[in-house]
Amino acid sequence: MLTWNDHQLVLIIARTGTVAAAARALGVNETTISRRLAGAELAAGSTLFRRKERKLVPTAAGRAVMAAGEAMERALAASVTEIGGAPATVRISTVMTIIEHMIAPRLPEFVARHPGLVLELVGSNETASLARREADISIRLQRPERGKLVARRVGRMRFMLAAREGTEPANYIAYERDMDGLPEIVTIMARFGNATPVARIVSLPAICRAVQRGLGAAMLPDWMIASTPGVVAIDPPVHVERPLWLVVHEDMKERPAVRSAADWLCDTINMVRPGTGEMPHTP
Repeated sequence: MLTWNDHQLVLIIARTGTVAAAARALGVNETTISRRLAGAELAAGSTLFRRKERKLVPTAAGRAVMAAGEAMERALAASVTEIGGAPATVRISTVMTIIEHMIAPRLPEFVARHPGLVLELVGSNETASLARREADISIRLQRPERGKLVARRVGRMRFMLAAREGTEPANYIAYERDMDGLPEIVTIMARFGNATPVARIVSLPAICRAVQRGLGAAMLPDWMIASTPGVVAIDPPVHVERPLWLVVHEDMKERPAVRSAADWLCDTINMVRPGTGEMPHTP
């Protein structure tokens, strides 16, 4: 049975005309598009495109899938459009690092998949109150223990002890003082004999920059280490894995716009390849 993602893929390929253009529209590589198309054709039990003058043209079966996909798009647009015709907005709150490394790079795919639905990304170290509607969706590193909230685990963050390449720091960097109870900070404090940190910085990107300049060691996400020149993991056994939880208020979970955004976020975060922050080369 074809999924919504299959229908959306067929629509994008038909509208762009080539695998390469579809890959650019979705922000993935051509191999991923080819494999997804092969999976869709297997599910449909028929060839969906034929090649004509360097373009992919839908077959009769492909046109049928397109028609169904267009109907789904219209239904989605109708269900997520607010009164007065304004696009529906889903407000998502999480730490800035997750927005920058996991969500923002995939936004072209979301826009292509969900026309008429706008994501509002709010980066904050404070936990937004879903009950007070400060956010529609929250991505947290701790599962909520109270309130009418629904949580599902969508991924993880792996923190590793990092330093400037070629150095063995005698100092370390921590977050602000009221975050000393976080697992990664407890771990690095123990590693340095509970000494006082050389600096306290609330922002992970800022901590990473300080590490890059040789200020000291810090617990950083594995993808941040992999993507920052001159920063390396210096003691692999010293690491902490923290689960990521997608949380919505019980009263909001069936709202079509929130459900669409939540499903896409789950797929996106789950696909991040450990150690890089990049998407894998498989569908």
